[in-house]
Amino acid sequence: MQIGEKIKNYRKTAGLTQEQVADYLDVSTPAVNKWEKGNTYPDISLLPALARLLKIDMNELFSFREELTEKEIGLFVNELSEVSLDSFTKAFEMASRKIQEYPHCDLLIYKIATVLNASLTLSDHNDEERMEYNTAIIEWLERTADSQDERVRNSSVFILATKYVQMEKYEEVNVLLKKIPDTVIDATIMKTSVLAHQEGTDTAALFLEGKLLQAVINIQSYLYKLIEMEEETGNHDKAEKIAEITDQMISLFGLWNYGNTVPYLLIAGYRKNVEKCVQLIKQLLSESQKPWNMTQSPLYYRYEDTAQGKAFSGLGKNFVRELYSEIENKKEYEFLRGNKELESIFEEHLK
Repeated sequence: MQIGEKIKNYRKTAGLTQEQVADYLDVSTPAVNKWEKGNTYPDISLLPALARLLKIDMNELFSFREELTEKEIGLFVNELSEVSLDSFTKAFEMASRKIQEYPHCDLLIYKIATVLNASLTLSDHNDEERMEYNTAIIEWLERTADSQDERVRNSSVFILATKYVQMEKYEEVNVLLKKIPDTVIDATIMKTSVLAHQEGTDTAALFLEGKLLQAVINIQSYLYKLIEMEEETGNHDKAEKIAEITDQMISLFGLWNYGNTVPYLLIAGYRKNVEKCVQLIKQLLSESQKPWNMTQSPLYYRYEDTAQGKAFSGLGKNFVRELYSEIENKKEYEFLRGNKELESIFEEHLK
């Protein structure tokens, strides 16, 4: 980046107009405009004042501190790791100099922090020295925890939260964990540990049971989809084996029994086996009306006194109506329409 671009970018970051910069430096506005376009350069005597106005130092103004490429960062981090094996102190000094040289390179700072964080664990420094080094590593992670790079930001927050757990700073951990999307990093175990310290083991275990339940329900949906995809591609043997796994999983994880029928119904539907579909739909409707005693499983027994634990008394007639509507309206179920036995089954459940 040229010096003119630097002046323009940092001027805008500081919220200044060209006129304000000109007034401060006692030059004309067109002169500032020419600097930013790269047509001319500021007089050397103006540079210290210009740097102070833009809240940067001279090195930054002259582009001595640009971002490193990922390859350059990788090479430096590899070298840093090798040095840390011989001397953590030398590695730390080497890292500090590099960060001073590239203070805005978040990926570099994050990588350095992770390498030195691991190395510090294996070093032979006393507690006072460890604390001093640890403070510096935390400061680096706090800087990158606000990075514009989402990968760096999320990873930094997670490592920082881990360090705060070790330091028993649970309020700080909670604040950090709220910044991490569940879809990016699974911080469930860490959140459970924090809850256990703040609200007790039972509360933490109930939270973990909920996470487990959601996870297995998601896996159940994934398996259903895999069955459909194997049938679509003609891998019928694979579909049947996945159906068996799904059946076992439902029993193993204490899920609702009507889910045992779904995988086999999917297969029968793809194969347009009318007799099998009618039999399985009858079984599905019967099981769907029975309560789900989830609290009988040792995995979710803490739900017994919660609203969730008392809510699953059966899917009711709405489920029956929705299934009937799908069969009547979706093209893939056309082969079932007009079947007298199936119509009788639906009529019985809709009374």
